[in-house]
Amino acid sequence: MEEWRPATVEEVNKIVGEHLRECDAEQLAAFNRYAVEPYAAPIVRYGKTESVVVIARRRDEFIYWEDVEEGFNLSRVGRDGRILEHWCNQEELRFALNLLERATA
Repeated sequence: MEEWRPATVEEVNKIVGEHLRECDAEQLAAFNRYAVEPYAAPIVRYGKTESVVVIARRRDEFIYWEDVEEGFNLSRVGRDGRILEHWCNQEELRFALNLLERATA
């Protein structure tokens, strides 16, 4: 069995591209509004600091790729750049974009 390792920005870019093919026009428009240059951000999972890749931001809500659960999640980010909420929702990008559109700040 292969040992787990964090996803790279390049790997997440490929995943995002695959997921964008499943998006409707509104979801694509939301992605174009909120997409950021993907970057690795720290996250604490089960007491251990690891990293995830952030791909979009609306105000103080961010979409990141959860590479353990292999899905997109929303969270706020702390002043130190750390993802504050670890979720295991395994969302498709299109559904995470829908949630981001409804997020309030």
